[in-house]
Amino acid sequence: MPHPCTGRLTQLTRGARLVGKLIEGVFLIGAVMPATPPHERDVIIEQWCRDVLETLSIRLVLQGERPPSNVSSVLFVANHVSWIDILVINACRRAHFVAKTEVRQWPLVGWMAARTGTLFLKRTSLHELAQVTQGVTASLRRGQCVALFPEGTTTDGVSLQAFHSGLFESAIHAEALVWPVAIQYQQQDGRHDADIAFVGDQTLVASIRTVLTRPMTQAQLSFASPIDSSAGNRRELTAWSRQAIERGLAGRPPLASQAPPRAQEDDAFPPLSAA
Repeated sequence: MPHPCTGRLTQLTRGARLVGKLIEGVFLIGAVMPATPPHERDVIIEQWCRDVLETLSIRLVLQGERPPSNVSSVLFVANHVSWIDILVINACRRAHFVAKTEVRQWPLVGWMAARTGTLFLKRTSLHELAQVTQGVTASLRRGQCVALFPEGTTTDGVSLQAFHSGLFESAIHAEALVWPVAIQYQQQDGRHDADIAFVGDQTLVASIRTVLTRPMTQAQLSFASPIDSSAGNRRELTAWSRQAIERGLAGRPPLASQAPPRAQEDDAFPPLSAA
């Protein structure tokens, strides 16, 4: 069955509004936020992300154990479907992201990511992995929240790839919570929308155009119960997080908090990426 599409005029109107929000974001990041206290900067980013989602007609649906607004020192762990993931997580709770170094080179988006505290990682460098691990640990110890995508790539939002465990060590060092969250995108009628996935050779512009054609997209975030990082080593925390996200994608209720299952051997590398 073909996807319902918006008219050309609606797409152009949304696109123009999106450009306006990007210009506003540049102004906020470059002129307003440098003179704003950290807590207020977080509020500005959260609200800007909500506004962009509204501009794109993306409706946010939250399920499970949603983190309170005052939560701190949390490592959010999510499956990765699209660049939209960053907006929907930040719309719920401001988080600093770990992204592949290529994102820094993206026009405008790379500058905005760098200026808002994104940690960039070259996925083939063990030396950079150690440096970013230290950076994530420091952020968590300061009470900040950090979000990462341990698959290291985007998927269709239904299946999961292997999770890489490298940066889970940061949560252990910082004595932070690990909070798994499953992300899915659905059409207006509730069916899974695979075309929203930012995968393969698709460009960012092409992905944005796909979103603009949708009458409405539903972004569903299913939060599992948070995990005390002292409950296990990084491999066990990785396995527990993957199991929790897998349950969320399948629509099953989260398991009660318990010790993580014993993990199979898993490479810490390549670590993470953000679209």
